[in-house]
Amino acid sequence: MSTASVPTAGVPTPRANRRHPWTLQRRLVTGIAAVIAAVLAVSGILTIVTVEGSVTAVVDTQLTGSMEAFEHSVVKFHDQQAGAGAVVDPDATRGEPGYVKPFVDYVGHGPGTLIALVADGGVVDSARFTQSNATALDVRTKALIEEAVAADSSERQNIELGSLGGYRLDFLDHGDGETLVAGVSLATPRAAVQQEAIVIAILAVLALAVTIIGAIIVVRLGLRPLSRVAAAAEEVSTLQLERGDTGIDVRVDQADTDPRTEIGKVGEALNGLIDHVDRALAVRAATDKRMRRFVTDASHELRTPLAAIQGYAELTRQDSESLPPMTEHALARIESEATRMSSLVSELLLLARLDEGQDLHLDDVDLSDLVAAAVSDAAVSAPAHHWSVDVPERAIIVLGDRERLHQLVVNLLSNAAVHTPAGTSVVTRISAPKSPDEPQRASLTIADDGPGIDEAFLPELFDRFARADSSRSRAAGSTGLGLAIALSIAEGHEGSIEVASSSAGTTFTVTLPWSGPSEEHPAVRPAADATGTRPEAVTSTRG
Repeated sequence: MSTASVPTAGVPTPRANRRHPWTLQRRLVTGIAAVIAAVLAVSGILTIVTVEGSVTAVVDTQLTGSMEAFEHSVVKFHDQQAGAGAVVDPDATRGEPGYVKPFVDYVGHGPGTLIALVADGGVVDSARFTQSNATALDVRTKALIEEAVAADSSERQNIELGSLGGYRLDFLDHGDGETLVAGVSLATPRAAVQQEAIVIAILAVLALAVTIIGAIIVVRLGLRPLSRVAAAAEEVSTLQLERGDTGIDVRVDQADTDPRTEIGKVGEALNGLIDHVDRALAVRAATDKRMRRFVTDASHELRTPLAAIQGYAELTRQDSESLPPMTEHALARIESEATRMSSLVSELLLLARLDEGQDLHLDDVDLSDLVAAAVSDAAVSAPAHHWSVDVPERAIIVLGDRERLHQLVVNLLSNAAVHTPAGTSVVTRISAPKSPDEPQRASLTIADDGPGIDEAFLPELFDRFARADSSRSRAAGSTGLGLAIALSIAEGHEGSIEVASSSAGTTFTVTLPWSGPSEEHPAVRPAADATGTRPEAVTSTRG
């Protein structure tokens, strides 16, 4: 006997890798933070570009002054001392012909400034000034300057001079193939720009953090009315409207229904929807009440004439020897249909009373003994099936109406007998909580290995007059009220019924509030046939 699983057709299964949707608060905060971050980034870049431009202008001003001082010194100490067109003698001393003052002795240049004279593609003399002295450029730096001059660039440019770092150079054609080169170090301006960028970045991060925190607070405060509206809607969704609650007392607070605001429009619309549903429920409840009253009254009134018809038919058939065969057959059919109609009227009357919460006499009921008796009766009425029962060792006590609970079990067993072919095995089990941590509910399962129920018919299985003749083979007719009565009885006892069906069989599971195990161990009533002999097809187990 394999147990069928609950079908999940039609129920959407979320994908494991589906991303969680963003809340409105998260979207607003993220959007505000993204806009502010973009504004801060653009502002920071523009600020850095502006600072870099300002620093470059300062450097150019310093470079212009250095070039002017350098040109003046060259004219004064080079051209005048050596003479125009004179041959420069690097070994000459001061006062001798060909003597020229070296660049390291020039004045008027700030720390970090360098000067060089390039003639015929080579550096003739050079100097780099510091706070304390001036030194000639090294060979590597001279080579880089010569490459810059050879590039025939008349515009100022930034180049890297090896170990000296970045420099901004200016070039001046002095005539006779000579080029004056002046340069200002970019170390200090770059450090200033870098420091400014760090400060701007830190301020931007702090501003963004403050903006996010402020946005979260403002958005959370702004969405509080929406949260209250959602709470009201959620409270309405938890009402047991399908179990008889006919009024909805929940409403959105008046402060959250101002139509001049977006959230107020939502709150006002929700209140209007609740009012509409409340009125519809009231009308439907009144209609249902009138219908139940009509069914109750009609069923009650029909019982007397049906009993009279059945009685007169039985009385007339007592003189069957003097009746024609056709008349006797007609009377038999009248009696049979009157009996069937009386049963239908009784079931309708029972359903009407159960809907109104009547006809239940609550007491402690031994569910184990009740189930064993019902299975025993089913084994007698349907000997072609294989019946077995499995109940716990101790009696399972539930608070309920013994007669109605017995009818619930009988209806489920009869459903298995009628809608499954001969030879089907039907197993009835009872289970109770094994520890106080488990839900305190007793469970009754009736499982068969028949052909199963059509999946499309499962949603309406417990509806009144529901019939699916094509889904399971039937040996006898039914009114379609048996499972509806079983469900009403279970719900009247604050329980439930669930069904799981597949091609391997069908399982009905009934859950009822559990009063606890009995200290006594009453014997299970043995399943017996009409003569009092226990049939071999029934197995009764205390486990």
